[in-house]
Amino acid sequence: MRAVGNEDHTGFTLTSSKIQFVEVGFKNEKFILQNIDEVYFDERLNLTEDKETKITSVLQTAFNELLIKNRTSASTASFTLPVEMFYTVQIPYDNTLLYQDLLEEIRWELSVLYPFVNPKELVIQHIEIEKNKIVDRNTILVSALRRKYLQMIKYFCDENKLSLKFVDNSHFASERALSSVYNLKDTVSLSLYVSNSSLSLIFSLEGKPVWFKTVAYHSASEIPEIILKETSPGETVNINRSLIDSAYISGEDISDSFVNTLSANTGIEFSRFNPFENINPDPKLLDNNFYSQKFNTFSPAAGIAYRLA
Repeated sequence: MRAVGNEDHTGFTLTSSKIQFVEVGFKNEKFILQNIDEVYFDERLNLTEDKETKITSVLQTAFNELLIKNRTSASTASFTLPVEMFYTVQIPYDNTLLYQDLLEEIRWELSVLYPFVNPKELVIQHIEIEKNKIVDRNTILVSALRRKYLQMIKYFCDENKLSLKFVDNSHFASERALSSVYNLKDTVSLSLYVSNSSLSLIFSLEGKPVWFKTVAYHSASEIPEIILKETSPGETVNINRSLIDSAYISGEDISDSFVNTLSANTGIEFSRFNPFENINPDPKLLDNNFYSQKFNTFSPAAGIAYRLA
C-alpha cells in the first residue's frame, strides 16, 4: 500500500452527480484507511458544458458537507475525473523518436482525431507500450485533458488550503487500486469501468496495461454486445475471451445483480473487487456501509489516494 510520502492523503472522485473521498493516513509506521464518504450534489452537473464557476460552487457546497460529516487532517489531495472528460487514444509510434518529436507527433494525432480541440489547450500524459502478444506493434497510450479543468481543480484546492498532487482518469485510478489488491503477474486481465455514458476497457499483461479502449453507449443493454466485440480478435489486437485469466469491473454504482447478468451474457466471469482489501481500516469504518457494501464504487478515489508518483 502506498501513499504520498508518510503524510495523510485524500483521493477525490468527481462525477456529474456526486463527490466521493477516501482518506489514507500514516500512523504507527503503517498506512490506515481513515475516511470514506460521498455527497450528492444538489443538482446534476454537465462537467464538459457547465461553466467552471458553477462546477466549483456546487463542488464547494458538497465539500463543506463532507467536512462537517468527517474529521480530516489531510493537507494533500488528488482527483479523478470521468473518463468522458479525457481524450484518450492508443496509437502506433516510432520508439526511436526523441521526446520533443514524440510530443509533436502526439499533438498532431490529437489535432486529427479531435479537430475541434486546440492541442495547445490540452495537458497530455502518455505511456509507451512495447509490442507484445496482444498488440503486435509498439504503441503509445495518450490521455489528454483540457487545461481549464486542471486549473479549476487547482483553484478549488487553493481555496481549501489543499496541496494538489495528481489529477487522473477514473479508470486509470481504479486500475491502480486493482493492482494494489491482486498480484496480476503471469496473467492476462481485463478491467471494465462503467460510467453513465461510456464503457472503457483495459487489457493488462502481467499487471501492466497494454490495450485501452473507450466506447460510448446509449443504453445499458448495449454493454454485453460491446464487450463481446472488444474481446474478439481484431486487425491490430490479438485478444479473445479464452486468453483472459481474470476480469474485474468497477464504476458508478455497480450492483452484484448487474455483474451477474453481465457475466451470464458475455461468458466472462467478472468480479466486483474491493479496493480496501489490503489496507487496515480505522475501527470507526467497520460499520460504515461504504466500506462494507459500496466499496467497489470507491475504486477510483482509493486508487488515486494510494498513488505515489
